[in-house]
Amino acid sequence: MRCQIKPRWGVATLCLIVMSFAFGRLLGVEHGAGSEQTPPISASTLSRAIDLSAVYLERACDARGRFAYRVDPTSGRESHSYNIIRHAGAIYSLAMLNRFQPDQKAADAMVRAGSFLQNRYLNAGPGEDMFAVWSKPAGVGLAGVADLGATGLGIVALTSIQRAKPNEIPVSELEAMGRFLTFLQKSDGSFYSKYRVDTGPVKSWQSLYFPGEAILGLVSLYEVDHNRQWLVAAGKGLSFLAKSRAATQEVPPDHWALIASAEFLPFYEQSECPATREELLRHAILICRSLLAGQITSATEPDLDGSFNPDGRTAPTATRLEGLLAALEFLPKNDSSGLRAAIDKAVQSGINFLLRAQIKSGQYAGGMPGAIPREDAGVKQPEPRSSDVRIDYVQHALCAFLRYQQMFLTAGGQPAHSP
Repeated sequence: MRCQIKPRWGVATLCLIVMSFAFGRLLGVEHGAGSEQTPPISASTLSRAIDLSAVYLERACDARGRFAYRVDPTSGRESHSYNIIRHAGAIYSLAMLNRFQPDQKAADAMVRAGSFLQNRYLNAGPGEDMFAVWSKPAGVGLAGVADLGATGLGIVALTSIQRAKPNEIPVSELEAMGRFLTFLQKSDGSFYSKYRVDTGPVKSWQSLYFPGEAILGLVSLYEVDHNRQWLVAAGKGLSFLAKSRAATQEVPPDHWALIASAEFLPFYEQSECPATREELLRHAILICRSLLAGQITSATEPDLDGSFNPDGRTAPTATRLEGLLAALEFLPKNDSSGLRAAIDKAVQSGINFLLRAQIKSGQYAGGMPGAIPREDAGVKQPEPRSSDVRIDYVQHALCAFLRYQQMFLTAGGQPAHSP
């Protein structure tokens, strides 16, 4: 059985909630009456949501290790398209589940999915000593394109399997993937986002999320083989993001940078990072403020309360919650600005939004639709395919649920990493 955790709503927690109301406006975040009425999240409710999400992903992973990528719950029709980055993300969420509360079915599913990734999408990179995750499987009209993010998250996924089941994934294979990431890194720490067999690194296209995914992959690889070159490359990558965004008016909602920062900062002293720890913290704070500013907390549209998207899409909310919850692991505890309190309030409201959106019963129980069904009279309804369930919708929600559970509802409520 999955673990059941009792809620801990003590005096300190209640005081923190009250403080969050007082400090919220210091961050430029408007909190409407709807968010003030957000009910506390019980441990049993969250545990059930985690169970449903986990069972959905475990069931969606077939004997080959391929996930049912996108499903229309009304007709049962599955999409024939596939995205290997989101496949790797689904493995990441199952590994997080298995780490926090050991689950044999989750472990089995992630091993199957890892084998599918290795056998179908992992192939030689530009050099003989490199491996990359390619956009299409070998032998199926290979376009010769490898994404930075796919290899970064591929490392995260496969190292997670290696830690759960030692000797399942060859370390030499992981290191070959790491060399592809460093091959795509420029001297200033930034990355090329794509590589083409015919033309080399693509200079005309950049992804917001791929650098954070690559940095997370490099830190994950360092944790496996303890080779400092991966940590140095990760530090250069985070430093570039922090320094290049320091003077900008609007910082993009880069949740992967926050997740990568949470994993990187415990190793900061060994990293030779060109940015100071304070610069990395300022960068994280800028992203957090950007994320908080986009949350909807209006009582006039109760269906959207807690969402980070005006159309009620679930993935933007889940990813932003992942980033904010990761930031709580390393933001200073002695916070006089009210940032931590505002994040606490925002994630509680956002988790409630995801809980309302999750499918609770039937064949697709545990699935997360693209957008929450709107019941408000006179408002624009979601797009026709917004009821579809896609593996990344479920994956991001599961990761947000697990991070919230670990941060607020486990014994002591202590984050995984302390600054």
